[in-house]
Amino acid sequence: MTGLGIQASGFGLAGALVAGMLDAVPAASAEALLSGDARNAQKIYRLECAGCHGSGEPTPMGKSFGAPPLKDAALIAGRTDDQLIALFLKGTPKHPAPAGALTLLDAADMVAFLRGGLPSIADLFPEAAAYTAKSYPLAGPALVRAESLAGDELKPDERALTVFSVYAGEPPATGPRLVPQDPVQLDALPPKAKRGYVVFGSIPGGPVAMALLPDLSVLRLLSSNPAVAKAAPAVVGKGGREPGRRKPFVSKVSPDAARALTRLYARAAEAAALAAREEADRHLFDAPEKRNSP
Repeated sequence: MTGLGIQASGFGLAGALVAGMLDAVPAASAEALLSGDARNAQKIYRLECAGCHGSGEPTPMGKSFGAPPLKDAALIAGRTDDQLIALFLKGTPKHPAPAGALTLLDAADMVAFLRGGLPSIADLFPEAAAYTAKSYPLAGPALVRAESLAGDELKPDERALTVFSVYAGEPPATGPRLVPQDPVQLDALPPKAKRGYVVFGSIPGGPVAMALLPDLSVLRLLSSNPAVAKAAPAVVGKGGREPGRRKPFVSKVSPDAARALTRLYARAAEAAALAAREEADRHLFDAPEKRNSP
């Protein structure tokens, strides 16, 4: 990572499964079941998945089934290893398990393949011990503010964004654990342990991950797109909780990337503000010592 908060990553072929498939699997423990072998999974992928998912973009047949591009870090980061393994072993009514019934080892290998090359929560917050994931729709004043900063109307698929709220603590050996949207487990996350937020997006030239501090300023960018590194001085450290502190990012050396990052940040700031408000409401009646416990 450089002093500008940029970290390079090889965003090679990795996976994202149809959101409906993923939502159909019950929440499971956040611990990784097995450490998979991504190299072995390449063979499985070619045999069982490439017909629909291609080599990164869906094939014509895959598009007819609604197969997504295999580059969505938000979908993968928002699912535990065992949830993904269950999908490979059992499938769903809309998406049966791969023909030939994979073994548990095969499924673990596929999970490693899906995650390989995608940015992780730990890449953006090395001190992360736990995180939550929730999609927030932008509507009303939040949408108006986001579009004002973006300088244009947001497309329908831009009017919601998954926010990953990140908490420090004792990191598990398997990496930060994903805390499900369960009131009891969410209540156990002390606000004082909050380290910030992560959002994932795509701009011309490649995907990008953006980390925000609790005050909604930009902490770090992670991308394999060289234009993002060039635009970083105009982005990292900018922004804030008050809408008045949010200005379009301007970069003479990388103007297109700065504009695209402004658009992503406009959505991220509003969605993260919704996440922060939801957390504040959850802890509204906590005793002060509970709100401030690490």
